[in-house]
Amino acid sequence: MGRFGASLLAIGAVATLGGAFLVGGAAAADLVTYYHAGAWDAFSGRGDDGRLVCGIGNTNPADGRRLMLRFTIGGEDVTFSATKPAWTIPANTPAPVVMQVGLDTPWTQQATGNAQMMSWTLDRTAIQAFDAQFRRASSMTLTFPDGNEPPWTVPLTGSTAISNAFGRCITDLTQRTRATGGAPPSAAPSQGPTQPFATPPAGDAAPPPAPSGTAPTGAGASQPTAPR
Repeated sequence: MGRFGASLLAIGAVATLGGAFLVGGAAAADLVTYYHAGAWDAFSGRGDDGRLVCGIGNTNPADGRRLMLRFTIGGEDVTFSATKPAWTIPANTPAPVVMQVGLDTPWTQQATGNAQMMSWTLDRTAIQAFDAQFRRASSMTLTFPDGNEPPWTVPLTGSTAISNAFGRCITDLTQRTRATGGAPPSAAPSQGPTQPFATPPAGDAAPPPAPSGTAPTGAGASQPTAPR
């Protein structure tokens, strides 16, 4: 069993951030890359919701496309995300993503798209099998069947070392919270500024105005989803 697959199976608590990672506190608002192995990087810090995150990723310097795996401390699933600056995905667009690691049986997952990102998850049980494939293969392929985005070939150089780093991050942060009895901070919902009028129900919201002008002709950037 791989390192981060074993870590996810073994843990059930949360942890505070410290040591070689970010120091917990108000200033720790960003994710920081702390390690590189082959084609991959490892990062940790606080996500947009203030919760602690461990993750790994690979970036293609040619066009900025990036594949990331993230685990939120105290969570249950690993979130995969594929991002590309040229994508323009309507909010909450469902679309399948197919991952094939080496020559193993492909994983077909239902993803959700927003702007430049497609995201999907694997639970703790599934990630064990994925981790074993990830560590032994030399490359993996991402395919987007509903769109015209060409398949991605993602190198797995350094995958064993980066899996170990991912697992250490998850284990270390979890054990530190167990030792201190702490818990990751949860971002309180923001009330926003007060207003002198009643907010209409969500179902009554007016549709956005149609874009003006004429759409450009010719082929645009490839997309991972079908036009809507």
